[in-house]
Amino acid sequence: MKKLLTVFCLLILSGCTLHAEFSPEKKELNDGLMGKSYYAQINILGGSVATLTNSHGDRELLGNISPSDMGLYLTRCDNDKYDNNCLQVKGVPTKAGLIKVRVSGFFNVAMFQKSSEFDKTYTITIKDSEGPS
Repeated sequence: MKKLLTVFCLLILSGCTLHAEFSPEKKELNDGLMGKSYYAQINILGGSVATLTNSHGDRELLGNISPSDMGLYLTRCDNDKYDNNCLQVKGVPTKAGLIKVRVSGFFNVAMFQKSSEFDKTYTITIKDSEGPS
C-alpha cells in the first residue's frame, strides 16, 4: 500500500505546472501625458521568474517596450533584487501615441514541475499634454 501511495503521489506531482498571473490583469496600463512623468508597476505571480544573463554576466529583463523612442523604459522594481517578478514602466513620454509593453519569459522549476512560459502584452496610450502648465 505504501508503494502504491508513493507512486500515486509522484504521478500527481509530476503533472504540476506553474501558471502565470499578472497584476494588473487587464491588457491596458494607465494612460500617460506627453512631457509628464509616467509610472506603472507589473507583477508576475505564480512562481519565481527565471533570471537570464547575457554574455557579460548581467541579468537581463524579460520584456521590451515598442516603439523604443517614446521616452519610457522597463526596469526591475527596487525591492525585487533576486527575481524578475516585479517590473516598472517609467520615464517621461516624448511623443503621443500607442506604446506596447511585452513581458515574456518562464518560471524557475523545481523537481516534479513542468517549465511554464508566459507572454503578455500591455498597451499604454500617451496623450498630448492638456492645456497650459
